[in-house]
Amino acid sequence: MSQYSEEISRILSNAKVFVFGENNSRLEYAIEYFYKLNHERRIIIIISAIVSAVLFLLFMLIFYFLGMYFLQSNLNKAYSNTIALNNLKPSYMAVQEKFLVLVNNLKNDNANISLANILETTAKEKGLQATGFPDKPISSQLPSQSPFADQFKKVSIDFKITNVSLKKLMEYINAIEDLPNKFVVSKLDVQSLTDAKLYFDVSITVDGVIPSLKQEL
Repeated sequence: MSQYSEEISRILSNAKVFVFGENNSRLEYAIEYFYKLNHERRIIIIISAIVSAVLFLLFMLIFYFLGMYFLQSNLNKAYSNTIALNNLKPSYMAVQEKFLVLVNNLKNDNANISLANILETTAKEKGLQATGFPDKPISSQLPSQSPFADQFKKVSIDFKITNVSLKKLMEYINAIEDLPNKFVVSKLDVQSLTDAKLYFDVSITVDGVIPSLKQEL
């Protein structure tokens, strides 16, 4: 603490010497010069000094009150933002709770799934013939902006359904996307078999997510 005091004293002493000179020589010269002036010039200097001091004081007051005004504005804005955040907190907590429930359900439902078996079984339940399932689905990382990116990875599988009507195809797609596993049909390639366009061969891509630490079967 004493070191800082000595440093401040040294700075103030140097500043005093710089302004007033050694042994106040500049101050004494200024006073002597002031008294050598005639009366009118001394009056002008005194008035100028007073006006300058008043203007400086007014400037400092204006600067101070402007600073207080902006500080108060920022405090009011911060207070309003805090109230807004507090008002949003219940909604955020409700959404967060639903998100955590969804994450837990996906981890439980998709922990050790066989995507091909689920899709094939659903097709048989709808009376459809699904073929061309690969031995293993394609795995990839989710986009970094996805809220699931840290805990899940994406799996995709391509397969075919042959000789299917549009009605049956839509029933099958709806059945897949209604599963608790949250699968999504991301791609369809429909080819007509007849000129009447009643039945089709369809190539399908289905996407899903599985926990990052689990291996899809």
